[in-house]
Amino acid sequence: MVAAVAALATELTVMLIAAEESWGYLGIGLSAIGLLVIFRARWVGLSLTTAGGIASALFADEYIGVWTVTVFATFIFARQGRHVLPAVTVSASSLYLALVLREGGDFDAAGALIAATFCVAAGAAGSAVRLQTESWDAARQRAEDLAMAQAAQLQQAVTDERLRIARDLHDVVGHELAVVNVNVGVAEISLPENSDASRAALRSAREGLQRTLQETQQILDLLRRTNDENEHRVELPLAEHIPSMVERLRIAGSVVETEIVSPLPSLDAEVSAAAYRIVQEALTNAGKYGTGPARLTVVATDGWLDIDVVNAIRRDDPSVNSERDGYGLVGVRERTQAAGGELTVFQTDDTFRLHVELPTKGRPQ
Repeated sequence: MVAAVAALATELTVMLIAAEESWGYLGIGLSAIGLLVIFRARWVGLSLTTAGGIASALFADEYIGVWTVTVFATFIFARQGRHVLPAVTVSASSLYLALVLREGGDFDAAGALIAATFCVAAGAAGSAVRLQTESWDAARQRAEDLAMAQAAQLQQAVTDERLRIARDLHDVVGHELAVVNVNVGVAEISLPENSDASRAALRSAREGLQRTLQETQQILDLLRRTNDENEHRVELPLAEHIPSMVERLRIAGSVVETEIVSPLPSLDAEVSAAAYRIVQEALTNAGKYGTGPARLTVVATDGWLDIDVVNAIRRDDPSVNSERDGYGLVGVRERTQAAGGELTVFQTDDTFRLHVELPTKGRPQ
């Protein structure tokens, strides 16, 4: 970006010094506007910078700076998303033809060939950077999911062991203490008269046993407690963040129609995190394998959170089923089951629908 701005500034300075005619500044103006809007409106920005390159080639004595901006805009377009080939074709062919006209119709003009070649190279470089970034993001997401899964497994193992200890403590120690307490009580009331010392000793023993039973119950409660409010928790994206995720997808170029209940009902933390990841995976799959807009519906009914994602798919494309049944759909199924929900998948020749029902209070204990 800095290089493109510097190129425009340099060319503008040269033109001012040379006192070129007003038409010569048209290319710089169009390119500058294109740079300002290309990050928000890719086609508009690329069209303006390409028009700027054409105008400079036809009307200005110096055009290298504006041509540099066109190449940079092609790179940015390819870096941000899809439809790279049409964009490269537009920018490369437009600059090539403009420079051919400048050179008097010589289709072998070196400058024209170089301009077109650089546009193609910029598109290829932008696509490569985008694919590499997506690969890194996917790898990072997999690593984060794996780390969270391992942490959850470790926590589950600890919880299972605590529950096992609690069961053993309850079944063995608690039961035996209760039996001894009853026997002490029977012995206390069965003592003959004038056994005050023995009665006092048994009363003391019974009170001690009762205190021990209370403390044992407290220990059991502690062992059974799996959600410590004072325990540090990892901040996970929750269901309330779904609208912001959809907005990020829209900015990236995806078309998503939404119907999301607002406000969302109170959700169990695990259910809320699962809902976010399920929607994320479903919309990602819709973007990969779909052919049109995806429709997301999130509603709450009778203690359940219903998630519905529908999108059109390509007809007679065997890769859709084979690829879509990979880790993404498996991950959705696992998250749904872990949260105590149900997953249903519907598919016709041209439509794919994923429907998930999650209990708002979490998996029944």
